[in-house]
Amino acid sequence: MNRFGARIVVLFALVASFPVALTALVWLGVSQWAAKESSTEAAMARVQLRELDAQRTAAVERLCRDDLAVDTLLDERGREARPSLDYDRLFRGSMDAAGLEALWVLDSLSGQVLATGHRDRILGQEGAELTRQARTAGKRPFVVLLGAQEHQRFLASGCSIARGGARLTLVGGHRFSDLRSLDPRQLVITGQAGKGDELVAELMDAEGVTQSVLVWRPSIDRRGPPLLLWVACVIVLAIGLALLFGGYLNRWLQSSIDELTEAATRVGRGDLDTTLREGADGAFPATATAFNRMTRDLRDARDQLRQTERIAAWQEIAKTLAHEIKNPLSPIRLSVETLRKARQRSSEDFDEMFDESTKTILQEVDRLRVIVDEFSRFARLPAPKLRSADLREITAQAASLHDKGDAKLSTVLPEGPLMAFIDPDQVTQVLHNLLQNAQHAATAAHPDGSGAVRLSLEQGAGTLYIRVEDNGAGIPADQTEVIFEPYYTHKEGGTGLGLAITQRIVTEHGGRIDVESRPGRTEFTVVLPGG
Repeated sequence: MNRFGARIVVLFALVASFPVALTALVWLGVSQWAAKESSTEAAMARVQLRELDAQRTAAVERLCRDDLAVDTLLDERGREARPSLDYDRLFRGSMDAAGLEALWVLDSLSGQVLATGHRDRILGQEGAELTRQARTAGKRPFVVLLGAQEHQRFLASGCSIARGGARLTLVGGHRFSDLRSLDPRQLVITGQAGKGDELVAELMDAEGVTQSVLVWRPSIDRRGPPLLLWVACVIVLAIGLALLFGGYLNRWLQSSIDELTEAATRVGRGDLDTTLREGADGAFPATATAFNRMTRDLRDARDQLRQTERIAAWQEIAKTLAHEIKNPLSPIRLSVETLRKARQRSSEDFDEMFDESTKTILQEVDRLRVIVDEFSRFARLPAPKLRSADLREITAQAASLHDKGDAKLSTVLPEGPLMAFIDPDQVTQVLHNLLQNAQHAATAAHPDGSGAVRLSLEQGAGTLYIRVEDNGAGIPADQTEVIFEPYYTHKEGGTGLGLAITQRIVTEHGGRIDVESRPGRTEFTVVLPGG
């Protein structure tokens, strides 16, 4: 780790220690305040529990004393008549009106469950036990346990009523969950109170044995490790996290600096397309923006320079074209003047001179036509008429036309069709130009007949590659770019427009053409978008 990284790590360690110390002070103050508040909240819970007990006891006694369903059931039990009403539904309404969560109506003598106001049913033997508990507890609240879950535990009150030889016992209760309604997060029903808990009430069974306790547990639980141990653990954790984060930040900054250094090195080597990541994910977004602006300005300056060079090149083309046109004009003019003089002298060999002169004129005119046609084809090359076509078939047809050349032609084509969105005629012209140049180069370098040309077609990820390779003398390194300039040629009788037209067609198809050359091997690669 360098000095910069070490400073960052130490700084983060110091920064992390400050909030830890502040947190410890706040925790100490809040815990003292919470200790005072917990006593007040526990007292409020005791008051609420007493009110709930009083409400439940009054509600159960009111049911025993004055309830139509109880009276009807007593009359039927006294006359030993069959039940004529849906007592579960009737007592459910009575239970809801009384504000209870559970209600059992039992036969005091047999312990039979006659009706319930809630959904939890109990068996006959358990009904007898519940009747016994209600008789033992009297008017004191007692705990009813129907299961291990909190919703199966009740704090209940009971009462008894007798009439006409029938005797009923009513037990009404609230679920343990209702006892914690003041604050379910801090009111806890547990086996015994712990350190820091405020006891609210002991929940006893019918015999007076404590089954559970209701406690008020502060939101800041002081039953854990001592404060100093807790603060020490937090400090160690915070410093460890700060060291890890500092190391990560150092790596992040170092990677950004390395990226900037590498980009500057590439620009220094001439790669002006180099850019840096902009935005918040970089360590130096302003530097990245300025760097990208600099490379963009350099590219614009380079493009302007190339435009200036193109203008100069076209000026040179104009001079060359004027010279090429001027050369045929001289023999044409000389032939016409010779004919005029012979005609004026009425020369006897006029017919012979006429025939020879007109042949010369026609030859030079044809030469002019070729020059003008090639230039027009380059200057007014029509826009490609794109359609879906089989590039493999087009490549095979072009290869068959050049198969009888002086240089041996070999092809490597895919087995099945290779569809592409192209102008078949223009792509055919590209293939003809490249194959003609390759065969000429291979034949010139190997007059003994050992020249070779290789044509291949490949498909990549969304890209098509046409490669034309020859074993000619190669292209000098300083000429691999200028060979695509119009009228640049080393072939005798060539116009220098073939490769210029080829590059223009490929560019208008959305592709590019690359050149790799060394003595004894030259490869042109046409890259087209896949179909």
